[in-house]
Amino acid sequence: MALHRPVIPLTPTGPVGADVRHEGFELPAHATAVADAREKVRGQVRSWGLPEELGNDAQLVVSEFFTNAVVHTDSCRVRCRLEMCGQRLRIEVCDEGAGCGEPSPRKAAPGDVNGRGLQLVNAVAETWGVRSEETDSGCVVWAELTLPRP
Repeated sequence: MALHRPVIPLTPTGPVGADVRHEGFELPAHATAVADAREKVRGQVRSWGLPEELGNDAQLVVSEFFTNAVVHTDSCRVRCRLEMCGQRLRIEVCDEGAGCGEPSPRKAAPGDVNGRGLQLVNAVAETWGVRSEETDSGCVVWAELTLPRP
């Protein structure tokens, strides 16, 4: 059963006075959580009235970050935080894994099934990175997407 936290407070990263919206959720670190996370992000992007193109990119980023948290850490739960400020959507995925190394995109061979996720994130995100979780053990992998120009 998924644990849900309707709102996780964030420190706004955008300009002072800008309209800032944020939302968050938490899911168990199971393979099924990846699809659940994509669906939650899709719903939130729609509820904020953001373009479908941005929603597709956000789902791709969340899918990659959640998959990595589930597959490569010993987490029991994974949290996601979304923040919309100005023209930017910030996505943060927090795991409970021990140690927080710098992820780097792999070079997948043509026949490889895995290994392209961070390359895709790099292609759609304006910027992305990783930091240690401030309140718990674990890592926060984050990405910022820019709204498409009309």
